[in-house]
Amino acid sequence: MHSRVSLAAAALTGAVFAAAQGPITPPRLVAAELGAAPWNVASGGGIAAFDVKVDETGAVASADVVQDVPLYGGMLGEALPSWRFEPAKDGGRPVASRVLVLGFFRPPGLTFAAPESPRYKNTVAPDEIPWPTSVTAPPYPSNAVGSGKVVLEAEISDSGTVTGTRVLTSPTPFDGASAGALRQWKFRPASRGNRDVASRAFLVFSFVGLTP
Repeated sequence: MHSRVSLAAAALTGAVFAAAQGPITPPRLVAAELGAAPWNVASGGGIAAFDVKVDETGAVASADVVQDVPLYGGMLGEALPSWRFEPAKDGGRPVASRVLVLGFFRPPGLTFAAPESPRYKNTVAPDEIPWPTSVTAPPYPSNAVGSGKVVLEAEISDSGTVTGTRVLTSPTPFDGASAGALRQWKFRPASRGNRDVASRAFLVFSFVGLTP
């Protein structure tokens, strides 16, 4: 059974939109199904990412895998079709858009060894969306108990640095660790017309409860 996560009306998207005649307003995420059960159920973890196409009504038209990490990517992918957006607008007119949705699935345990050659460094992502080149895993907070999921928005400059973060879900003990780690991430910036541009990225950080 899924639990609905209602998100604040905040700008979402790791997408950079194609050039158009009028100013384009990015879509806003208004509701997301993330599921009540912990996503990270084994000793692994990693990053799963999707290139999501949002139609003019705000519905998810498709979600193409950019990088997968079984079984967690499948859990995120199954949830995406039910997500709802306020559609992007071009001069006030609703338009289709592309959104990067990235899930970071933290392995259980207070500490864990980072892979020597993480997959994201060799993944080829579409030029229109930013892609991480350096990732910092959030620590499991000392004041947290159990599992949790945090939805964040990151402002990414045209040089690939994170210039701001925003937590979009209701407050949890995992928020500070998630936002603090995300501020240390580096990205290959999005590109439009062969020019690097600033963008936003939309991320889900998943924590699993520690096993005694």
